Amino acid sequence: MKYRLLLLLAALIWGFAFVAQVIGMDSIGPYAFNGIRFLLGSLSLLPIIYYYPSGRNPKEASFSIWVAILMAGILLCGGATLQQVALQYTTASKTSFLTATYLLMVPVIGLFFGQVLRLNHIFGVILAMAGVYFISITETLDIGYGDFLVLLCAICYAAHIILLNYLTQRFPPVTLSSGQFMVVGICNLILAFFFETVSISSILSSWWPILYTGILSTGVAYTLQAVGQKYLPATEATMLLSLEMVFGGLCGVLFLNESFTGKQLIGILCMTAGVFLAQIPSRTILPLKK
Repeated sequence: MKYRLLLLLAALIWGFAFVAQVIGMDSIGPYAFNGIRFLLGSLSLLPIIYYYPSGRNPKEASFSIWVAILMAGILLCGGATLQQVALQYTTASKTSFLTATYLLMVPVIGLFFGQVLRLNHIFGVILAMAGVYFISITETLDIGYGDFLVLLCAICYAAHIILLNYLTQRFPPVTLSSGQFMVVGICNLILAFFFETVSISSILSSWWPILYTGILSTGVAYTLQAVGQKYLPATEATMLLSLEMVFGGLCGVLFLNESFTGKQLIGILCMTAGVFLAQIPSRTILPLKK
């Protein structure tokens, strides 16, 4: 039960983080914000790594932890960077729901890694895609630029969660988390150096969103995810993490005065139903798992 509670807490922290991410960019660019946030998250885990060394991992790895950190860091960087940039062009509420499509992409991408495709996955994806249409597609069948970036971000997150499920069986989760955050932070600061103007005053103006997203949303929540995934099946873990979209949508409405049209509310209901349906056990369609 405690590992389920860890993932639920991670979803709650991430839901509130959408608000902090929007407010933080009032005075600082997305790359600088992400760079500082993830470096802070990485450094916040160093005392835990030092004082609470990890025990033996259940499986052996054929490559070093540095390779694992780089692989996880690159995928996380793609997801986090696309999401942060997208928040400049769409709302926090829509971002939270569209990001959740990564939970539906997990079983599809998992096919390439020997996982099974079930009947509920198919119906879940159909419902979720209908939700994406109602939330994001306009009458002229165009999708907003920000919404498109969020969908790309979801692909990166889906690949990341599958990779993390593999890596946390072979490497210490906290060390892995700290390392991947460092990769994301360095990559984003390099982008900030080329594309943004960063000043001390702009950083100080965004101090509380940076601290919240750096320590809680990054250092704490992603580590809770890594630890929870180590002891729970991927399907159950993604179902708990999917509550992030509910928390994020509520926070956008409550704290940023965002709202939804009737059409978008239908889309939200479709997406929520699709995400939860995809996590319910059902008959196997493609038994590719050996």
